[in-house]
Amino acid sequence: MEWLTNVEGLAEWIRSWGILGIMGSIVLNIIISVAGVLPSIFLSGANAIVYGLVGGFFVSLTGEVLGATVAFLLYRYGIQKSKGLKKLEKFSWIHTINGASRFRKGLAIVLLRMNPLIPSGVINLGAALTTISFPDFLLATFLGKIPSMVFETFVGHDLVYLSENKYRLIFSLLAGSLVFLLFWRKEKSRSLR
Repeated sequence: MEWLTNVEGLAEWIRSWGILGIMGSIVLNIIISVAGVLPSIFLSGANAIVYGLVGGFFVSLTGEVLGATVAFLLYRYGIQKSKGLKKLEKFSWIHTINGASRFRKGLAIVLLRMNPLIPSGVINLGAALTTISFPDFLLATFLGKIPSMVFETFVGHDLVYLSENKYRLIFSLLAGSLVFLLFWRKEKSRSLR
């Protein structure tokens, strides 16, 4: 896993593929998403180093959305085929979400994607357990991934070029910490009720 956390090494690997590096990065992002527990911030940083902040953002966003899509479809297929996983559909939170409007289901995915406390794999699995439609999941994932990809792209890039971008990195980390604290406080106050 060390190769996955070495931003400069990942950037060199992507660069060595030439134009096919975009596809290699997207495929690696899909693998990370399906695995559900691997961090993608290092890959986002490597993409920013190779393709620039804007290009790296779009490559990472494409990979993240495609990865979430593949994971969602695999999880949903697995749930339909597995009797044991079908039992998970009896949880009350799933009934609550399934009873919500199409807009509220999509909004829930968008907000969950913006929450830094929840791993993407958990969101993909949770969504696969509900009745949210594939197009709604795709749109909500796209919208929810934009802020996190902006954050990951800047932080991953600026960690490598710290001497040139230390103030932007500090600002990004402070903004990310603020979002983290807001979601953490909300979760904490909800658990105290």
